[in-house]
Order: sequence, then structure tokens, then C-alpha cells
Amino acid sequence: MISTLIRTLKQRWIDELKFNNNYSKHTVICYQRDLDNFFSFLMQYKNNEINIEILKDLKVIDFRAWLSQRVNNKFSARSNVRALSSIKSFFRYLAKSKIMELQSINNIHRPKLDKLLPKPIPENDILAFLNESFYFENDPDWITDRDKALYTLLYSTGLRISEALSIKTRDIGTEIKVLGKGKKDRIVILFPITIQRINTYINSCPYDLTENYLFVGVRGKPLRASSVDIRLEKLRIRYNLPEHTSAHAFRHSFASHLIQEGADLRSVQELLGHESLSSTQIYTDVDDYNLLKIYEKTHPLEN
Repeated sequence: MISTLIRTLKQRWIDELKFNNNYSKHTVICYQRDLDNFFSFLMQYKNNEINIEILKDLKVIDFRAWLSQRVNNKFSARSNVRALSSIKSFFRYLAKSKIMELQSINNIHRPKLDKLLPKPIPENDILAFLNESFYFENDPDWITDRDKALYTLLYSTGLRISEALSIKTRDIGTEIKVLGKGKKDRIVILFPITIQRINTYINSCPYDLTENYLFVGVRGKPLRASSVDIRLEKLRIRYNLPEHTSAHAFRHSFASHLIQEGADLRSVQELLGHESLSSTQIYTDVDDYNLLKIYEKTHPLEN
């Protein structure tokens, strides 16, 4: 059981994440799920109701036991890092609200992560894929038009799939305003070919998109990111695309290919909507990695 006070504080913390910190809906759900996981562990571990007294008495060993259980339950290292961040956020809120201050949690350090490089789709593969005349023979023409418009938009702008699917048809012009992470706006410029493919899709779509979301599914409902990735997995197999092909891989490809062609980091940062330059710098690591592979493959001493 969880005490009424803790439930109230949990809801106030969630409201803080939503309305004061401007966290995305997805992030808030993840943080809430992490805290629920922690409370569930504590109820079994302490065999008691979760109340303020229980929280005040938590030691380093308690947090380590929770993280250890997560490892045993096969949660990934990245998931555990985020979960720890979620719990620390909750206790920071309690301290800020002058409910309680817990020093022991400050002694818990985040697990080390292996550096995972983004995986772009090779340029030749992505261009050939975007120029296919159709994807599945039995698809209505408008479905192929929709997919080509969406994939071209993702690759030509570096939009997140959530950003692309939130676009309303009335927003389309030579540029569009996008609401990104942290509810921050940025302007995205559309290439003529992107506009052309979007217009082709709008004109062939059997549904009235005028006051609707731009991208819709077969029944005219707003297209979901999960549906995009399910279809992309089928297309990946059909067109022999890399295993890591996903909607997000188009964003990685956009950034990686720009940097390979000499674009400066600051410009790519703005185009991606990254708050920190360090988030964009990982794409230079991808370029360095690719260069190293070419070097190893072609240098005479390696042959």
C-alpha cells in the first residue's frame, strides 16, 4: 500500500514535470512508471506501507538493492539510468517542497553506459528507397504517396517521428513551425521535392485533410508512430534495408549525411532541435567511425 500523502505528492510531482518542466508526455509516462516500479519494490523489500517515514529512512543499500533487482529482471542499462534519474527527480521535488531531504540518494551514481553511436541508413540505400515507384503492389496509390511523403519529410528535415505526425495539413508551406522536445518551437524549411510529394499525397488521399493531421492511416485516423515502424519493418525486409532501419533512423541519416558533406555542428544542432551541442557531437563520432572503417579497409598495410 502507498499512503495518501505519498500519492498526493506523486501527483504534484507529475504536474511539476508536465507544467513547470515542460517534459513531453512520453517522458512523464516513463518517469511515472519508474517511480511506480520503485514503490512496488519497496513494498516487498520493506514489507510495509510506503509513507514518508519509510522514505526518510532509505539508505544507499536500499537503492542499490532496487537497481540490482532491475538488473536481474533484465532491464537495460539505459533504462536503469533513466529510472534512477526519475527517482532522483522525485526526491528533489520533495526537498524543494520542504517535505523531506534525503542525502543517501545523492551517493548513488548512475550506471556506466557503453557509448552507442547512431546508425544511419547508407545514402545510396535511402535515396533508392525514396524513389521507388511503389512499395507493395496491392496498396492503394495514396498509401504509397503518403509513405513517400512521410519518409522524404523525415530524411529532408531530420524531424522526430512524433514531430512529423503532429503536423496539421494547414501548417504546410515552404517552411513549418515544429513543436519539439521541451515544448520548444523551431522552424523547418521544406525542399521543393518534399512539398511536391506532400501535395501528391494530399491530392490522392480519399480523406479530407484540410482541418486534420497531415498523415492518416487507412481509416482516416491520425497515423501512429508504432504503425509507421511496423510497416517500415516489412519494407526493410522487402527492399533489403539495414536491420536498424526505423523512422528514427531517417533522423540519424539526415544528421550524419549533412556532417559527412561538411555541415557545421551548430547548424545541424539547430536543424535537429537539440538543446545541447553535445547531443549533436555524437554524429561526428559516427563520421569518424565510418572514416576509420574506410581507412582499415583500404590502407595497404591492412591488406
